[in-house]
Amino acid sequence: MNRKAVTVIVIVVVLVCGSLLVRDPVSAAQTVRDAFTTVIAALTTVVSSLTTFFQTLFHGK
Repeated sequence: MNRKAVTVIVIVVVLVCGSLLVRDPVSAAQTVRDAFTTVIAALTTVVSSLTTFFQTLFHGK
């Protein structure tokens, strides 16, 4: 990836998160909780899918 583009995206995300935190800390905290919950749900889905895939692959169901 282009390092300059990644740096710009990271800076924009940090600025947006910082402004949200300064303006409304309660909503910022809720947004972080929702994002964390979404990431955990996505990881759980990936692990579940991989488990099913490998069970099917090795057990021939």
